Amino acid sequence: MESEQKTRPRLDNSELVKTGFWVGQVFMLLATVLGVYLAAQQGLSQAITFSDIDDQQKNYYLRRSLHDELADNVRIVREYADAVEKERPFDLTEYHPRLQTFIWNNMRYSDQTLQTPSEFLTAARRFYAGVDELVGKGEKAIYARAYFVPRLRALADDMEQHTLKDMQADTDLLKAQLASLGVTVN
Repeated sequence: MESEQKTRPRLDNSELVKTGFWVGQVFMLLATVLGVYLAAQQGLSQAITFSDIDDQQKNYYLRRSLHDELADNVRIVREYADAVEKERPFDLTEYHPRLQTFIWNNMRYSDQTLQTPSEFLTAARRFYAGVDELVGKGEKAIYARAYFVPRLRALADDMEQHTLKDMQADTDLLKAQLASLGVTVN
């Protein structure tokens, strides 16, 4: 039996020399590159938007927590001032106010802290420093009760009437901005 020689079909390479083929290939290449570029741009835009919304949400919770902590500390300072004035203890260290500073201390390690308006950070820092100074000097009898107790109350009043109200308005605004983006915060 004689082996039949199978002939392979000849490839028609005549299209490769025609200009139309190469023009079509160039347009396919350009369309692919343009499509990938546009998809990447849209993806980047979405990623940036998501990151911004995520940062706003984290900052909302940070500001809200700081507001609540400061409000609790205003109450603690007022209770301390009332107790010192009413009970007139000899040793003030027994009544030393235990301010809550968990949020304030942990803000040092949060990248969201510097997105918080500086007037709130400054007011909180001054409040804590003022309370520490007045209580410390009161306990050491450097300041008389009649001097430091009214100043403690003034610090608490200023924090409550100005900073806490402004912080509440700011967090309400941030909450509304997030709601307009479809993000619910509590």
